[in-house]
Amino acid sequence: MKSRSEHNFFTGTGIWYLITVFWGFAPSFYLSKYFENPDPLPNHLVIHGIVFTIWTLLYAVQVFLIRNKNFRVHQVFGIFGLCILMLMIPTGIFPSIYKVYAGTTTIDSAGHNVFRLSSGYILFALAFIYRKKAFLHKRFMLGGMVMLMSAAVFRISFDLNLQDSQLFNKGLQVLPAITLFILDLVRYKKVVLVDLISVVAVFGIFFFADYFWLSNFGEAFMSLLISIFVTPFL
Repeated sequence: MKSRSEHNFFTGTGIWYLITVFWGFAPSFYLSKYFENPDPLPNHLVIHGIVFTIWTLLYAVQVFLIRNKNFRVHQVFGIFGLCILMLMIPTGIFPSIYKVYAGTTTIDSAGHNVFRLSSGYILFALAFIYRKKAFLHKRFMLGGMVMLMSAAVFRISFDLNLQDSQLFNKGLQVLPAITLFILDLVRYKKVVLVDLISVVAVFGIFFFADYFWLSNFGEAFMSLLISIFVTPFL
């Protein structure tokens, strides 16, 4: 019964993230031709969208494979996923810091994105390291997905006229992790701290990232990121 309920939960998260990403980026990416967009997306955002879409689809496919006990195919796709993860690092970091280079966003705004993405990448890496320990593997994967959803959730908040509500933005982002924490608390009669890693990361970045990015060291670090990820490709 515990195994079935857990499979149902993670299957639900696969559907949840497909809906979240599609809803968030339909106007600007998936269905952009049906919306009034003044300018076409630059190539780096198109590549970013494709890579992160593949990752979201792969997450959904993987949870369905486990639900149906297709472990061998799941493992093969896991290697493919590692390759996609390697692509996600530059294609995720580049758009955020390029805006700083172009002068269209502030260092601290881009820095928040860099921290969120980096936290997600670290959790995905931990999921790969612990791929033979299913309990941890699944929770690290979910935590990584939580960290990637801030942009999609923020766009959804505009559709609902809730863009100024941090309770909505952060609450919707961490909802899957909080739900898993409660389910585990009920099932195992104890606190499962790994469930809360992404929750702590989301709120930690929100409350404390500015102290880093608005410092001289943070500015210097952003300049270093730009020199690594942006200037060599211009």
